[in-house]
Amino acid sequence: MRNPTPFIKKMHAGGMMPIFFHPDAEVCLDLLHAAYEGGVRVIEMVNRGKEAKAIFPKIRAAAERLPGIYLGAGTIYHPFEAEEFIDMGAEFIVAPVMNPKLGEYCSKVDVPWIPGCGTVSEIFFAQELGAQLSKIYPANVLSPEFVPAVHAVIPKMEIIPTGGVEPTAESLKKWFEVGVLCVGMGSQLFRKDLIAKGAFDQIKDSVQHAMGIIESIRASKS
Repeated sequence: MRNPTPFIKKMHAGGMMPIFFHPDAEVCLDLLHAAYEGGVRVIEMVNRGKEAKAIFPKIRAAAERLPGIYLGAGTIYHPFEAEEFIDMGAEFIVAPVMNPKLGEYCSKVDVPWIPGCGTVSEIFFAQELGAQLSKIYPANVLSPEFVPAVHAVIPKMEIIPTGGVEPTAESLKKWFEVGVLCVGMGSQLFRKDLIAKGAFDQIKDSVQHAMGIIESIRASKS
């Protein structure tokens, strides 16, 4: 860890942050439990549907019964959205963009904020606004080579790649070898075909497999 604050330690310990949403609350709950049983302890529910605000409190209530879970809200663009989800129990906020007003609000209420950045300048401005962890997005466009380029000039900023990261040894090794703190994964982990047929045990197994790969990569580096 480049910046071992309490927030960064939690995200590092998580290793992987699954990103999920479904308009059916029961499916969201099934995904939460599949991720948890697969070893996940940091998870992000995204605000990508009109049902999200009604579903999030149910996810928060379920998370209360899962020891050690750290729950954030994602796809947050504006301070008023962050306020709504923080009031519902979001412990951190994730944004697809770098909105300074959102950063200022999260700093004011002392809630960790993970902005989505695509340039070194955006990452620098995010750090100036108090961000400890930057989401580089879309990661498959920016590529792993972007990470050491950032760290060369902004050494204390931790990075989580999201968008195109796959739950395979080949993909995960590329990212962890260049020094990311953890990785974010959505549709690659929670496959639509498995959700459609209710194969949550298979999703749990996929999560567990990805977590095992991350543990193995980290063990080989230590």
